[in-house]
Amino acid sequence: MNRYGTIYGGWNIPKDIVLTNDSIIYSVGVGEDISFDILMQKAHNLNIVLIDPTERAFTHYKEIQQYYQTNKAQFTGDIQQDYIRTIHNSKPDFEKFKYIKTGLWSHKDVLKFYKPLNEKYVSHTFIENMYSNDYDNVEVDSLKNIMVNLGHTHIDILKLDIEGSEIVVLDQMVEDGIFPKYICVEFDLKLKNVDHKNETKIIIDKLINSGYKMIDNDNWNCLFVKLY
Repeated sequence: MNRYGTIYGGWNIPKDIVLTNDSIIYSVGVGEDISFDILMQKAHNLNIVLIDPTERAFTHYKEIQQYYQTNKAQFTGDIQQDYIRTIHNSKPDFEKFKYIKTGLWSHKDVLKFYKPLNEKYVSHTFIENMYSNDYDNVEVDSLKNIMVNLGHTHIDILKLDIEGSEIVVLDQMVEDGIFPKYICVEFDLKLKNVDHKNETKIIIDKLINSGYKMIDNDNWNCLFVKLY
């Protein structure tokens, strides 16, 4: 495996992965760390779709673009200690980035987007009682609808770090017949000990029954590959 990104925001990717300048990564849950996306784009000259409705995440994306233009780190968010060191030598092609400022869900809707208990943190959730009771209303849409809107017929890598919504998104993805070659997913219900209905095991079984194999599990940061 090769590691792309920071300790916090990076992912392990197979050394023998085949990617081209036509490959597409859907990176869902931007937060304030896009080191994975930057290093992958630089290494393979591929296309990145960033999806996150969080205002701070969108601000961070604009700050990253400014950083590469000026070579000066002026970030307003909660930045990881190894972030600048990790991304410094990997200037990406922002012409191959697309930012979608919406949430990912099973269908088009407007949902409550619950804020973190600690205001220092950036991660919000659509899952009730997972964080605070304070929320904003944000627009959400399905993976299928977003792909249609962008004119995409395939996804090479789907990365999900979406604070519990991964269960709903992956279930709808399979129902819609969308099968990325690789899936990087953080199972937050397990990580935060709120998986009371065993939903993580259920969706993992569904992925395996759909032809996927789990090839990496780093504290519930899991990598799946589609075998058939």
